[in-house]
Amino acid sequence: MKKLWLRKEDKTGERRVPITPAEVVELVQAGVEVTVERCNQRCYTDADYEAAGALLTDAIWQQAPRDTVVLALKELADSTEPVAHSQIHFSHTFKGQEGAKEMLARYARGGGAIYDLEFLFDTQGRRVAAFGYWAGYVGAALGLLGVAHYSIKSTDFPALQPFSDRDALLATVDTALQESGWDDGSLSVLIMGALGRCGSGARDLIASLRSEVRVTAWDLPEFTAADKPIRESLAHELFVNCVYLREPIAPMIDADLLSESGRLKIISDVSCDPTSADNPIRVYDAITHLHAPFVRARGEGDAVFVQAIDHLPTLLPRESSQEYAAALFPYLFDFMTSDAPSSTWVAARQRFEQALVSYGLR
Repeated sequence: MKKLWLRKEDKTGERRVPITPAEVVELVQAGVEVTVERCNQRCYTDADYEAAGALLTDAIWQQAPRDTVVLALKELADSTEPVAHSQIHFSHTFKGQEGAKEMLARYARGGGAIYDLEFLFDTQGRRVAAFGYWAGYVGAALGLLGVAHYSIKSTDFPALQPFSDRDALLATVDTALQESGWDDGSLSVLIMGALGRCGSGARDLIASLRSEVRVTAWDLPEFTAADKPIRESLAHELFVNCVYLREPIAPMIDADLLSESGRLKIISDVSCDPTSADNPIRVYDAITHLHAPFVRARGEGDAVFVQAIDHLPTLLPRESSQEYAAALFPYLFDFMTSDAPSSTWVAARQRFEQALVSYGLR
């Protein structure tokens, strides 16, 4: 019998799940033993998973049998402990991120492997599942909330808690825009990468509001034609970066550009690659957090604030988890029930091995 272990998330505030109880039912019916670490932070309860047929445990994943596949969403906490299991999650180690070598060294020492959710592709080379739509949706919302807040207050933006559903999020944004006087159509947003999944989410959020907000939607043609850094960003109150970083690109915004800023108030960096050498938003150095969502950008002009939370969809955990789990599940089901891995999983394992080689760990 194959074994799948859903571990607790190490990342503070993460409430999403890669599989919901609905998927657990199908796995158990197919003969997979599903173990779930008890956790009171998920958007589904332990009782929900138990009712679906999972085994609940107070043990930690390191205690699982070596042949168990460990599943989660976000990366492991920093440690030097060797990793012996096959792990499925977003590892943030394959694009030259800070700390990647140290994390990969744990797998090299322990004999484990990463099947990175960011690098699971179908036969057409498309990602099998992504949170991009909901990241863009929430990222646009936080950007607008930031504009509203910093237009009338000098205090730090308050800590965030997940919203019960999208209607609650929309109502919060509309109220903030109305109270700050930005609901009359004078607020302008530039969305970069507007035609992708992330950009579609950002556009849908704005279109769903009662408040009137003007949108300038740019994608690859406009980006390519524009001088860099992108001076047009200064003609808007909010800049939303929805460009998925696959390769080095020219910087969109830097400190010199912001020294000329007067209108731009908020950068919502949904793509969020601050530790990459190719970060195109070169005015901040680290992710922001649910307890402190905004940081002041570098630059000598009027204050501009950056939102760079790297797990934005956790603020709408149910909607984002349900969509993601449904897209991932056919591939996960195949991985856990077939005798031989499909090309999706073979390629993901090769990407991991290549990362080890690139750091001299193989």
